[in-house]
Amino acid sequence: MSRAKQIAAQKAAALIAERLPRIRRLGVGTGSTVKLVLEYLFLNKEYKQLLMEKDIYVSSLDTFFTLRRLGFMPGLYMPGNGLDLYFDGADEVVISENGDCGIIKGRGAALTREKILAYNSRDVIIVIDESKLARKLGEHNKPLPIEVVPIAADAVLAFLESRGVRASLRDECRCRDGPAISDNYGLIIDSWPWGIHSLRDFIEELKKVPGVIEHGFFDGLVDEVIVGYSDGARILRCRRTKKNPAL
Repeated sequence: MSRAKQIAAQKAAALIAERLPRIRRLGVGTGSTVKLVLEYLFLNKEYKQLLMEKDIYVSSLDTFFTLRRLGFMPGLYMPGNGLDLYFDGADEVVISENGDCGIIKGRGAALTREKILAYNSRDVIIVIDESKLARKLGEHNKPLPIEVVPIAADAVLAFLESRGVRASLRDECRCRDGPAISDNYGLIIDSWPWGIHSLRDFIEELKKVPGVIEHGFFDGLVDEVIVGYSDGARILRCRRTKKNPAL
């Protein structure tokens, strides 16, 4: 584990703890960075006590069982009145000078639930180390994950091929034979549209394809990004444009 990742998680834990007295419902994402933030929160008795008083909702069964082992009974369903704060990690992040934050998520196959929690949260924090920053999305050749209904997988792959986009069904989950299955019983397709299409144009096309459940491009859904470096952390503001108006 890199020192930058540890620093990012420590900074996130301190920031979340600072806000805990003012919130009731906390959303928790998925992945190794999220687990590290939780670890730092639980190492501090004061932070842990504050957490025990909150209603916690999670984006995956993996996080659900992590919190169960820590003594919580988290919720798997989004409450109608939304969340006060949601934190998560990311695979790749681009932050433009005007504050637009383009974010790719989904390596943990929880992208659909993560997007639901983010959209329905008053504040969203993404926690990364400096290796996840990019000048443009796709710079690190990480895939754009797409969740699909199983019966549509071959048809969606054919659509992507027809558009010149390299794509494959994810099957390296290690814990079982066969493809990766999300908590929604969807299949995950990894795609590489970088340099072939405008990402936003590609996403608009993707939305029209029957069987596509969700994609891993998180655009306008985040308020802050905490970036860890080997010598400290920075908090970067994002221009949030998408949030449930009922909040």
